[in-house]
Formats: sequence, structure tokens, C-alpha cells
Amino acid sequence: MIFEAGMGYLATCDADQPRVRAMMPVMGDDGRLLAATFPATKKIGQIAKNPKVEVCFVDRKLSHCRIEGKASVSQEQALKEELWNKQMMLRQFFSGPEDPAFILIVIVPSRISLMNIGDKGYTEVPLA
Repeated sequence: MIFEAGMGYLATCDADQPRVRAMMPVMGDDGRLLAATFPATKKIGQIAKNPKVEVCFVDRKLSHCRIEGKASVSQEQALKEELWNKQMMLRQFFSGPEDPAFILIVIVPSRISLMNIGDKGYTEVPLA
């Protein structure tokens, strides 16, 4: 579903105000969400102050998936390469995984909820 949706919406906390922005995270091989960003973005400071985040994906059929978790910022080269190989859109923004402007947001899911069109509520997805 995450792959089908492509675009996700990352919510962070900015004091008492939620902040939401479109991003293109992918599910890593280990079950964590990986997203690329630039070092000077406001979301980096927001994550440093409060790592609780939520990402929402909506596919073309209007099914949606909400992933709650804790985010951290990483420069781990292996994860950057994994994201680089899975998310082709990054080539518009960065020269490669070694680009100093390319940093990672890594989200460890604590809860995943899914709702398909026609459902009357969310279904909890078991975490591996």
C-alpha cells in the first residue's frame, strides 16, 4: 500500500502545533520508514525536540495507512544507499547517497493502522 501510494504525509510536532508535509518515504528492508531531506529543514529541529511522528499514505482507491512512530535523523550510508536504490525521485534533489545535503529521517513504527474504502474503522496491522 505504501508503494502504491507513493506520496506520504509526515506530521511532526512544533510546540503545540502539528506540522504536515508531503514526503516520499519508503519501507526499508528492516521495517523502518526511510525518507530523505535536507539538513536545514524545520522538520529536523522538530524531530530533535519531539521524535513522535505520524505518516499517512492514501492510495488511488482512497485506502489509507497511518504509521505512528519515533523518528531520528541519520547519516548511515547503508540506509542512504537503500533509500537511493528504492526511491528514484531522489535523483532530482541529490547527486547520490554521499551527497552532504542528503540526510535521512528514519522512523521506527510503533503502530500501523489501515482502512480500505468501505471499511467502518481501522484495522491494526501487526508489527513484525
